[in-house]
Amino acid sequence: MDQLDFKIFRTLGLRPSGNESGDFNRINPWVIAKKLGVDGNTVKMRLAKMKRSGFIKYFQIYPNYRLLGIGGGGAYLFELDDPERKNATINQCALVDGVTEITSFVGNQVCIDFTYHDPKDESRRLKLLLGLTNCKRAEKFYERVMPPVRFELSNTDWRIIRSLRYDAFKPLSKVAHELGLSTKTIRRRFERMTNNNAVIIVPVIQPGDVPNTITHVLLLYFKESQREQALMEALNLFEDRYFLIDTTSEGNAMLGLVAQTLAETEDNFIRCRKIEGVQNVKMLILKETQDFSEWLDLEIERKIAETSGKPPPHVDVDIITR
Repeated sequence: MDQLDFKIFRTLGLRPSGNESGDFNRINPWVIAKKLGVDGNTVKMRLAKMKRSGFIKYFQIYPNYRLLGIGGGGAYLFELDDPERKNATINQCALVDGVTEITSFVGNQVCIDFTYHDPKDESRRLKLLLGLTNCKRAEKFYERVMPPVRFELSNTDWRIIRSLRYDAFKPLSKVAHELGLSTKTIRRRFERMTNNNAVIIVPVIQPGDVPNTITHVLLLYFKESQREQALMEALNLFEDRYFLIDTTSEGNAMLGLVAQTLAETEDNFIRCRKIEGVQNVKMLILKETQDFSEWLDLEIERKIAETSGKPPPHVDVDIITR
């Protein structure tokens, strides 16, 4: 990946948050091209290359959490006391209701992303995860803030989301054929959802699968009075190699980088430590990210049943709720 690839991916947004997260134009190649001053076909070809390389697995769509009664989401970093049990611990944590994904880093750290209804519910689920990981504390990694949505989805809307769930760019004519409706109807309803923050479309990535690359995260801790200045210096320093920046956590800023050698990752670490205003830097080398959002599929099925007047489907799953 080169500098243009990183700029394209940053514009896409791995974990969009806030009012712009539901903006469909965010992933439009021609809108991205205009922002970056390049040709739209170039952006399309670069995105196709990212998919072929394995960096982007696919694009998924999911409903705005608010439509499911979910207040928000976030992720915490846990340091396990027994790295040999990491896989077993991940499998246990994946059963907690609301867990969407778990990222494993080389060594004993894991990042667990989960949703919650309110701050009290966030504390409850965090306490449960602390028990399962045998950790005394966890560090806030980032937050997911859903934009407001002001209308309820119809049965057709929910069925469109189900059809596009793991293939967000599926031709709408194919969705229309699956649902037995006209393409015009599907397009109108899809555009209504995307124009009103009802759905979020994001790339699902697995950078650890890309040959000859080492994906790593730098957590930057700032002197509060110099936070903005130091962050801008870090972004300028790594302009040609960072693919992710997240500043939603009050305690740190997360910078996602790609390198070709371990020596390069160490050099990135040292360069960050030398930035004026940076108090500390923590480096995490990514191993893999596992998606555990199947519960969203069940919620979508429940909404389809509710809006059709049918009883919700019963699925036997093992979920830890307390």
